[in-house]
This record gives sequence, C-alpha cells and structure tokens, in this order.
Amino acid sequence: MKITEWLEDSIHFHGVIATQADDEIDFAMLAGALRAEAQYAGFSVEALEAACGGDIPAHLMAHAHVVNLDGRWGRI
Repeated sequence: MKITEWLEDSIHFHGVIATQADDEIDFAMLAGALRAEAQYAGFSVEALEAACGGDIPAHLMAHAHVVNLDGRWGRI
C-alpha cells in the first residue's frame, strides 16, 4: 500500500471530515496520532510529511475545509 492510500484511509477512519475545521489543537493532536500510526504501519514520518505537502495538521485542516464547505461526507 502506498502512503497516499494509507493517508486517505486514515483520514476517513479518524473522522477528519467531521472535525471542526478551525480547531487547530485537535488537528495537531490528530497529526501526532497519524505520525505514530504511520510508523507502526511501516511508513517513515518523512514519507507522511511528504504525502501531506510538508505540514500534516495543515493537510488535515484543508481536507476538512474542503469537505465541510462542499457539504459532502464522502471522499474528496
């Protein structure tokens, strides 16, 4: 499995799309959990950061913003 596929699955598993998109603390905590889970799944933190464009919390927030503004609860 590629890191991008794993990341997309993890975003949906953790309910990022249902998280308030303006709560930076929640996204920072979620990013920490994703780092640990990525390592457990065999991915490096660097690979996760690269898949997120260099900023894991910002990537998660952007994902939530797109879904919340669009009004959909599915994949982007």
